[in-house]
Amino acid sequence: MVAIPFGIGLSHYGLVTSRGTVISNSSKHGGVVEQSLAEFSNGRRIRLCESTDALDAVVAESRARRAKGASYSLTEANCAHFTRWSRRQRPTKVQIAAATVSAFADMLFGPKRRY
Repeated sequence: MVAIPFGIGLSHYGLVTSRGTVISNSSKHGGVVEQSLAEFSNGRRIRLCESTDALDAVVAESRARRAKGASYSLTEANCAHFTRWSRRQRPTKVQIAAATVSAFADMLFGPKRRY
């Protein structure tokens, strides 16, 4: 997993593939896309993120590839959600809170269309 800084204290995350490309979920591109490292970084410094899971890289890449074309959502399907899902990591507390709020909104106002 790699990250590039943007804004103040924010990063955009992606998964480096065996082909040397990066798969990420991007609002700029409207969802999950595969890009070259240069396109992903857009001239910014790339930071390698420390791996905290034992999931095989081939399995993580396969999961990421299957998600190509999926849509982007800031609160439910962003780059951090995508990379954690690809690596089968548990969601963060913030991600759980956002999903809970979304579920309550669906119950009150009806579900919004997803994917």
